[in-house]
Amino acid sequence: MAKVDFKKAKNITKAGAPVERDVKWSVEVTQENIEQLKAVSENPKLTIGDVVELEGQVFVKRMSFKASREASKAIEWDFNVQDIEKSKVKSVDSDHLQASQILGTICEDSKGTPFFSSIQDVYDSDPSFINALYKIADDVNNFMGKLVKKNSEETNSSVNSSSTESVATPSKKQSKK
Repeated sequence: MAKVDFKKAKNITKAGAPVERDVKWSVEVTQENIEQLKAVSENPKLTIGDVVELEGQVFVKRMSFKASREASKAIEWDFNVQDIEKSKVKSVDSDHLQASQILGTICEDSKGTPFFSSIQDVYDSDPSFINALYKIADDVNNFMGKLVKKNSEETNSSVNSSSTESVATPSKKQSKK
């Protein structure tokens, strides 16, 4: 494990620069969007009811502490005051959770300018577009906590396991009390 001097390595602790990603989604042609879709798709024959496949570039940044705090407001807890570890999740507002994760990570440029100005802006967007954005934001941020899977042929867990210890050698990890 590398030791760092926090005074000299402040940029290491930042959320990082946004990364460019392609986003693909489908849009149904409506009276409100037909002219713009004809222009961007370069298809003057579009009619109301058609479905147009769109692709564009957005920037995705790692979720900051502030953005994750906003996302945590979507979780309602039933706190156990006597034993906080026995507290349970009462409910999760999945719409607020997903919208706040998108709000906190999707950018319009490499400088990190937010694409959406509020959670309401996310709510007002087309579900196909939001689902596509969430997928690429999850790829960068791992919102769902997916485990990175390795092919068992690539590693031999009995040889490469970093947590293997001898019974006679006590662990160097300190327990939390």
